[in-house]
Amino acid sequence: MAAERNQFLGLNEEEEVVAKNLAARALLTTVTYPLTCVKTLIQLGHEPFPLSTGKTLIVAGRNAYFLPNAFSYGTVFFSKSLRYLVNQAIAASQLAHARGLGVLYTGIDSAVCSLIIQGITSYQTKKYIDQYYPEIGGKPEKVDVEEKDLTDHESFRRQLRFAIRESVVRVATVTVARPLTVVMVRQIAQLIGHESKYGGVFSSVRTIGIEEGPGGLFSGLVPQICGEIVIVFGTAALIYAAERAIVHAGLYEKKDEKSVKEVEDLRKFTNLAIPFVMNSFGYPYQVVSTVMAVAGSGLAVSFLPYAPSFVNWHSAWDYLTPHGLKRGARLFLREQTGAVSVGADQQLYASNKFFA
Repeated sequence: MAAERNQFLGLNEEEEVVAKNLAARALLTTVTYPLTCVKTLIQLGHEPFPLSTGKTLIVAGRNAYFLPNAFSYGTVFFSKSLRYLVNQAIAASQLAHARGLGVLYTGIDSAVCSLIIQGITSYQTKKYIDQYYPEIGGKPEKVDVEEKDLTDHESFRRQLRFAIRESVVRVATVTVARPLTVVMVRQIAQLIGHESKYGGVFSSVRTIGIEEGPGGLFSGLVPQICGEIVIVFGTAALIYAAERAIVHAGLYEKKDEKSVKEVEDLRKFTNLAIPFVMNSFGYPYQVVSTVMAVAGSGLAVSFLPYAPSFVNWHSAWDYLTPHGLKRGARLFLREQTGAVSVGADQQLYASNKFFA
């Protein structure tokens, strides 16, 4: 039956694994999408809720102002969106309620399409360069040799080759999927000004293409690529250092079962922890990429007082450098380090708006 199913789908065993992984990732993306929506709004500087006070280390440390955590942000944003729709009477109460429930899933169609395209592009690019350009990044020497049997130079060359080839794949992947990423960001961004310019995926792509041309569809691509390259090469460098440290510490020389297991566990931990750490170094580029995705969109968030007009992504980076490059980096303990203003209700709010 498996053979018949594969023949019916037209997939070989490797492609079936890729398809299953994509399906699992699409499901996970759908489940966690409200956090993605909230994170995007925060990256755009939308902080409409009052600050609270507390300690930087929960029960210790200095006093500080804190923004609501991501879950509270999403809950309050949903409630306010629902009230806005009802108060504006733009539809019957049932329709308003339905739209309110789905507000945190705004842009989910673009996100899932982007994920699928990224997965397919990544797989096909890897397959293509492995088949036709195996020497990109260096000759494929000792690719399958265990780390303990390599010299420092050989290990370095292998990690460098991997980083270069992975960078090629990442650049191709994010470039192909960028138009859909831009659409997703703009669909979410229009929630800030209660706008409805961008609807479905394909109509939004068409709108951007007509109004802004290819430049609009690929806005924010360069900082996204820079962030990916920083993560790839940083991860490769740290993994190389960790692997060689294990070798030089003589941990591989211990042959008892307990020691072997400890080394394997240590390697697994480093391979999981290092990419996580490096993501924090690439995160500022992600914020700049998100901000640039709405540049030229005509949405309220792309104009003053939300943000100035950016000439290029460097100007956006400079504008965000004081306090904005880490927007949304934390889900909890989101300390407000920038300006604070007093609202009409006499409560304190984060002041992310630009004043000329």
